[in-house]
Amino acid sequence: MHQDTHRENMAIRSRENSRSAREIAPLPPIKNPQRRVAARKNFRLFCENYFPKKFKLEWSNYHLEVIKKVETILIQGGGKLALAMPRGSGKTTMIETAAIWALLYGHCRFILVIGATKTEAKKIIKNVKDAIIGTKALLEDFPEAIYPFKKLNGSALLARGQLYLGELTNIAWQPESITFANIYGSLANGATISAVGINGAIRGQKKDIEGENARPDMILLDDPQTDADARSARRIDKLSETIDSTIEGLVAPGEELAMFMACTVIKDGDLASRYLDRNLYPQWRGLVFKMIETMPERMDLWEKYREIRKNEDGVAATVFYKKNRTEMQKGAKVAWKANYSANTLDALEFAMIKWADNFTGFMSEYQNEPVKEGQGLLCVDANIIRTRINGLPRQIVPRDVSTLTAFIDVHDDILYFCVMGFAPDFTGYVLDYGTYPKQTRKFFRKGDNDLVTLQKAYPSIKTKAAIQQGLVDLLRDLQATQWHIEGDEDGNATLSIIKILVDAGYVPEIVENAIRIVDLPSAQPSKGIGITAKNKPMHQWLKKPGRRFGVYWVEERPSQRLFRMITIDSNYWKGALHEGFAVGAGERGGLTFFGTDHETHRMISEHCNAEVPKFVESGENKKYEWQIIPGRDNHLMDCLVGCMVGASVLGIRQEADEAVVKRERKVVKLAN
Repeated sequence: MHQDTHRENMAIRSRENSRSAREIAPLPPIKNPQRRVAARKNFRLFCENYFPKKFKLEWSNYHLEVIKKVETILIQGGGKLALAMPRGSGKTTMIETAAIWALLYGHCRFILVIGATKTEAKKIIKNVKDAIIGTKALLEDFPEAIYPFKKLNGSALLARGQLYLGELTNIAWQPESITFANIYGSLANGATISAVGINGAIRGQKKDIEGENARPDMILLDDPQTDADARSARRIDKLSETIDSTIEGLVAPGEELAMFMACTVIKDGDLASRYLDRNLYPQWRGLVFKMIETMPERMDLWEKYREIRKNEDGVAATVFYKKNRTEMQKGAKVAWKANYSANTLDALEFAMIKWADNFTGFMSEYQNEPVKEGQGLLCVDANIIRTRINGLPRQIVPRDVSTLTAFIDVHDDILYFCVMGFAPDFTGYVLDYGTYPKQTRKFFRKGDNDLVTLQKAYPSIKTKAAIQQGLVDLLRDLQATQWHIEGDEDGNATLSIIKILVDAGYVPEIVENAIRIVDLPSAQPSKGIGITAKNKPMHQWLKKPGRRFGVYWVEERPSQRLFRMITIDSNYWKGALHEGFAVGAGERGGLTFFGTDHETHRMISEHCNAEVPKFVESGENKKYEWQIIPGRDNHLMDCLVGCMVGASVLGIRQEADEAVVKRERKVVKLAN
């Protein structure tokens, strides 16, 4: 009997000890009630007072705008905000902090975090957990909410038996969710934040909070699309349907959700760009912020900065910026002036380093304006054009090429040229391009003072004579160059240029003199004219003896001229050039550059973006007219166009009639 009593006493003592170990009362007192009260409806104050290390820099205007939107939506009990901010500007951190603020003050009771995958969503939960147990000021001012979590020591098992004043707190500490302790008087009593993937089990999300079947009252969509999603219209449509129907359907009857979408525009037309567009989704109040609101005026100096950074190092580039800082800052407007690193002079340089090192990433991640991939007659962006490379060395001819053409663009000071190879299906390969005389820099502008000009190459003769001599020497160089075919180990398989068009619109007599001196049958004068919608189309020109019609070009011998001339409808062929770049590398009819380095082709790509197409309609004529952007160089673009026309003159484009009809239909379709 004595033994039974002893065992019973030991069991009672054990239960009491266990109960005592699980009991978390009494709670610590609130250390700074004034600080706590002040931040209840002031999200900015909450960030600054409780997370000063996370928000240590001076706020930008766009941060302050986001703060106001967060306050309005959470305090007034509903609304939607789609938010795109530059990478590194604290977009996700602000939304995570907003979730903590909402839970602690009872603005929301059940927050559902939705990511592109559940794994991504769980990262938000981990960040919230780290902030909750790692922030001393939160423990001091919100002991009823934070202290129960601290007592768990990170153990999900201890949560099961935790007591407060003898009652289970029902606290939870899981990788995919946390639930605040049930403590009478706590504004966060039973509040929950859970994670789920956007393609996971979203329907039926409910939580028992204080005896009530609570539905989510705040949704946090954190970058809900993947890169693969962004490039698939079908996936984007499916994700939109999930957001518009399934997720918005989680709200309890008669209630309105507080919804935040922190997103990045990966591709034009993707999920993020849809919800940020206030015309498509006005209810989402989309906010888009850029790292640089207005780019600098002196981009020529920033081009030199990029060149120095690439060829030397970042220190030398910063020295260059310091020397030219006043000029390089002109016109620039940076959104967050306090955001720059110790090794940069200011926020502008910090931002322009992103631009210099990776333009495509800069436009997407920091400007939320991803590079648009051109289609059809639309103008393909220079940063897409320069990616069209085929991996072959310079001046090496691909095996499927049957014809080589060249074009020379004539100016007083320098000559631009290009050589291309064409397969029978009009797939084009840029084999070589440059200037004569050759320049000392890869990137330059025609008006630069340090150009190597014809006058410097031929100092003893006058301008017109220098042009003629330059043409003679360049024509001879082009014809003498050995254009070796890909895979020819012995070096015996070569092709020659069989059509060289020379721009004769400026000094036709000098062009003809040079061709006559060289005595080169492959060389022929040409002239580009911008036929507009108001002009008579070439195919309606008068048919007369000696006039030969091609695909938007006409060959004839003008009066008082020695040679037959090719007159080109440049508006048509500039569109054809961009169509070639819009086709993927390796596809039929596409255009590609030699080499493996995108940067090599930066200048020629920018020449191709020196003009923009404008749709013009006059009577029954519908046409895209290409217009030069003031201050831009387009000379290498003209050279590419001339090479394509040369191939057409040689009959490479056998399906010309079909192509013309197809193009005209496309023009009308795009216009409508």
